[in-house]
Amino acid sequence: MNDMTGHFLYRVEYEGVGSQLTNLRRVLSSADKSFRVTISRTVGQDTTPAPASLSPPSVHNNTTAPADYLHIVVKSKPIDTALIELTNIMAQLQGGEFAEEYDAVKDMTGFRNSHIREIELAELAWKVGGAMERISTKVYNVMRNDSQQLYALCLEYLDPATGTISHMNSTDAALSTWSSQDIHTVLRDVADFHAQFLGADSMLLNELSFLENPSRNLMQSLRSTYEAMADTNHRNNSTLFDETLTDAIKSYLKHSNSYWSLLERSPRTLRDVVEFLAFVLPPGSKEWSHYIEYHRLALWSSLERLRRHSADHGMSTSTSTTTITMQQPLWRQDDIRFPTQREYLDVAKVALMDFASLRLSMIGISNSFKTVSWLPRILDSVRSQILMMGPLRPELDKVISASRI
Repeated sequence: MNDMTGHFLYRVEYEGVGSQLTNLRRVLSSADKSFRVTISRTVGQDTTPAPASLSPPSVHNNTTAPADYLHIVVKSKPIDTALIELTNIMAQLQGGEFAEEYDAVKDMTGFRNSHIREIELAELAWKVGGAMERISTKVYNVMRNDSQQLYALCLEYLDPATGTISHMNSTDAALSTWSSQDIHTVLRDVADFHAQFLGADSMLLNELSFLENPSRNLMQSLRSTYEAMADTNHRNNSTLFDETLTDAIKSYLKHSNSYWSLLERSPRTLRDVVEFLAFVLPPGSKEWSHYIEYHRLALWSSLERLRRHSADHGMSTSTSTTTITMQQPLWRQDDIRFPTQREYLDVAKVALMDFASLRLSMIGISNSFKTVSWLPRILDSVRSQILMMGPLRPELDKVISASRI
């Protein structure tokens, strides 16, 4: 079992010999005679040497000054069974009906394959390129050793002090950090990413086994567990999970079969959008509908650009992962009927309730053991939007889109 999990910062020094460092992934994955590489740990006072799997053989000369250096982060992931057991321990400590219910479905609550998901997504980004690669953290190399339970990624080091990233770890200061322009930029970039995969759900879910596949059938299996979780959160902290929010969550779960029949036929893009808005907009904001409509229009614009590009270049729209290229869309345009503004907002309401009922409820359980500083604000924001958006419409039975993504 690999007990070395977490984030580890390294400084990579390299010396070019008649060549430019055009592909660091190549350098970090194997020895390259054109470079002399030194890798040293730079975190705190720990002088632990770099893992052997990260250090390529070299002809390093300690007296030679490096031509340049690069900070990288090695992110080592715990195996999924460890996370599953940790969440189950928290559930068992709560006792009662929730403990019993959670133990029966602990493998179905979203943590399965969590140790390989980020690795697989990095490899997918390398393969498909485009918007996914553009907005993702740069990944130089991945390491996967099932026998040693070693799962790690070699990432670019993002540091606000060097200007390589802004808005990092800004959750607690989100309301003073995120401007309207920032939010529009994120929604536009996310729309580009979503458009790249919209309509390709069959290929993604069938061929990429590491992806979770939330579904109406799964929700039916989880319903009683999350109902018990809602009651537990209300009992633990009736201020955070007051009667208004608890009743809304339990009502959603009661009618989840109807709501998920809608979500299964709708763009899953809105799950990302409502979660993002919950973190960056203040409680009571009246801008939600504006940003949701902005994302819808940005998604449509991105789809149109991909369609034109595909038509202009005569590209196949095959969904085989072996034929994906950087410019190639993964969707079949005949499968998509784009939602209206009203339809999109209706799905956004359901997506918001799904976010509250599943993810925020799980964070609420964690909060009972260790305080999550930002949770009260996020719950206030979600609660106010639930009231402002009005009741959901479980009777809605329109085909919004063929996509599940």
